[in-house]
Amino acid sequence: MPYCMWSMIDDARRLRAGSRIETDLCIVGGGAAGITLARELAHTGMRIVLLVGGRRRERAADRELYRGSAAPGTSHEPLEENRRRCWGGTTTVWGGRCIPLDPIDFEAREQIPYSGWPVSYHEMVPFYERANRICQAGTFAYEMPAGLSSPQREMILNFDGPNVVSTRLERWSPPTNFGRHYRRELRSASNVRVMMNAHVTGIRLAAGADRVTEVDVCARPGEIFTVAATDYVLACGGLENPRLLLASNDVAPEGVGNAHGNVGRFYMSHLIGSIATVELTGSTDTFMYNFERDAEGVYCRRRLWVTAETQRTAGIGNGIAEFYRPDVHDVGHRNALFSATFLAKTYGAAFSRRSPGDAVKVLRETRSAQREHWTIVIRDLPSAVPQVARLAQQRFLAKRRLPIVLGALSGNQVELRYQTEHVPNPESRLELGSTRDAHGMPRLITRVAFSDIDFETVVRFHEVVARQLEASGVGTLHYKSGDLRARLEEQTAHFNSSAHHLGTTRMSTRPEDGVVDADCRVHGVDNLHVVGSSVFPTGGHANPTLTIVALALRLADHLRERTQARIGEPVSATQ
Repeated sequence: MPYCMWSMIDDARRLRAGSRIETDLCIVGGGAAGITLARELAHTGMRIVLLVGGRRRERAADRELYRGSAAPGTSHEPLEENRRRCWGGTTTVWGGRCIPLDPIDFEAREQIPYSGWPVSYHEMVPFYERANRICQAGTFAYEMPAGLSSPQREMILNFDGPNVVSTRLERWSPPTNFGRHYRRELRSASNVRVMMNAHVTGIRLAAGADRVTEVDVCARPGEIFTVAATDYVLACGGLENPRLLLASNDVAPEGVGNAHGNVGRFYMSHLIGSIATVELTGSTDTFMYNFERDAEGVYCRRRLWVTAETQRTAGIGNGIAEFYRPDVHDVGHRNALFSATFLAKTYGAAFSRRSPGDAVKVLRETRSAQREHWTIVIRDLPSAVPQVARLAQQRFLAKRRLPIVLGALSGNQVELRYQTEHVPNPESRLELGSTRDAHGMPRLITRVAFSDIDFETVVRFHEVVARQLEASGVGTLHYKSGDLRARLEEQTAHFNSSAHHLGTTRMSTRPEDGVVDADCRVHGVDNLHVVGSSVFPTGGHANPTLTIVALALRLADHLRERTQARIGEPVSATQ
């Protein structure tokens, strides 16, 4: 097919089967990583094709392509649950929480097996700064007092000490839907061609398995066209990146980049939950429980973090905790605002279903709970109406959405919610199953596994926090259950990843230890790169989106330099 400069968002179904597109860079995936990469290389001399497995709005048939299974069956949420196969990917539904990894996360830690990135935190900071703006999370300032103008540094006055600090912040995107927000910008780029409904089903290697020659793309079942490029980037998520590498096994029987069996291994997420409450002593007037806004209007919130030195001495992974509202599903809170939140979530879930039958099923299953929550709302109707109106404005009408409904602090006892590190484990993995999707791709099987240190991190984290609460005199920690390990094992037996799919094409210096090198290039394959949460060697406690965008920016700079070295001419940066 002859080449011309593009300025379009196209539909792959318009191409004839057997067509061939030639370009400089082929990006597979239209989520945060793929869109960021295309934006950074727009308005350069590079010809770019961005392949999106879906359209602007997800269809049930596209979501079904993500379906897989878990072994054992209850050990992981349905694989299609926390992903979106459409333009913008999971940024169409994410909450917007932005947190960078900590410096310790990039280090080789004695207590964490397989830890250590071939990239340092210091090297990542410039990319984090840029990523913060792209995610619309304001200035890269995650520490008090730089992040907020409040005169109080600590979350709880006089609480902080050598083991736990509360001066760390999280920042929140509006949240930014990358597909919607950056669509016009990419559409106007003369060197970028975005192709919707372009499901990549195979990576074709040269006979020596050291280069990619083309990728197979399926717009409709059984109808294949190809894209041939100088360089290729997989940016289709922590589960799809390894799935595509493993399934492309015609030249390399073990799969692309899998000479050492690392593709799909080291699957990580985070442990998230609540096993304790904190009873505060004295006045709660200086307790910074709710969201605050910085000078740019960005929502920020403080959290508890066990310091790097304490992590080392305690022999645990990284983790944070935040004070949280009661479970809105539990009518025991007797709070009209929380009951209204439950009802809004329930009806929203029902009306978002693809078929009336599914909607009716959701409403029928929650009928009893709906009645109880409506009773609470009606009982407190005079006070509930202004609260709900304010909530609707903050959550649904404002450009920058209130991230979470916390409500006013009631009493001096509050839920403590943790998010801790899931350490690298080669037995935690993804495999290809025997069944196939509509485009002939093998479906995934997850075999998520946890180590003793995963449980010890949660338990010791709470012990450290409890000691500091008592030592500072600001509160006491109360466990909800005496047998913490049994509670954690039950949680992980019915694990939910919360869309944090990490480590399955991990970054490493040596090919024996991972899948991609420090530049995200697949070991042994010269022109294939992978970007996204799948390349994380460790995951710390942080939600992955900000780091995904930062890594995409870093890869864009690398590809620009690589192209410049190949053609001997400067490749301009984004205008």
